[in-house]
Amino acid sequence: MTPEEFRLLIPQYLAGQLTPSESALFAEELKNSAALRGEVEELRSLWEDLALLPESQPSPALRARFYQRLNALQRAPKRAPWWTLHWPRQLAVGLFLFAGGLYVGRVTMDARVHSGEMAQMRSQVQGLQEMVALSLLDRQSATSRLEGVVWSSRVERPNSELLTALVLALNHDPNVNVRLSSIDALEKFTRDAAVSKALVDSIQRQDSPLVQVALIDSLVHLRNRDAAGELKKLTADTEINPAVRQRAQWGLEKLTYQ
Repeated sequence: MTPEEFRLLIPQYLAGQLTPSESALFAEELKNSAALRGEVEELRSLWEDLALLPESQPSPALRARFYQRLNALQRAPKRAPWWTLHWPRQLAVGLFLFAGGLYVGRVTMDARVHSGEMAQMRSQVQGLQEMVALSLLDRQSATSRLEGVVWSSRVERPNSELLTALVLALNHDPNVNVRLSSIDALEKFTRDAAVSKALVDSIQRQDSPLVQVALIDSLVHLRNRDAAGELKKLTADTEINPAVRQRAQWGLEKLTYQ
């Protein structure tokens, strides 16, 4: 097996789901590969953090309505004697009534209670996504930090801590791929004026032409005219990469005449 194939088995290893032969191979590779050991320890820590999250439970109102409907079905009188003579049909009808009862019970729930439960569930999911993203962004492995950027992009309304972590990744992460991915993630949150400004300010902080060009393209795509000043500085800087200077000129024209 290749190192990449062993890396893909880490979640199954931590969950104890490997076959005996796979487990033996993995253990041997774990003994010989320092890189794999590092990945396992990083993900083990995250795995243990996730295990501490409380399990979501149905609300008391939903549980009560379920049993109320079930009891009502059990008390319903039989309407015809053929039910006892044709048990397969009886079972089918019973299942149909049971499913129908659950559906009716769910539809007739108090709208305010249902809305509150859904809002609470969305809040819990977002909190989990933010926690996972922040945990991964703080890892030593570039692969883990890339996964952290992916998780952050799933958050609909990120808090200031997560946005700050993404901006820090954009400006200071040693891995170019992580910085490029951070641009894509931050693009989704530019309704926040601070994020929009951070993308503009980041141009002068970058030492990678690839990241600078990606930032220019992003700001043009967002039609961020506040970037015109920074792009004008790039076009006048003869010491920067010629491709960056050329792209800055293109971006300046786009933002000026759009």
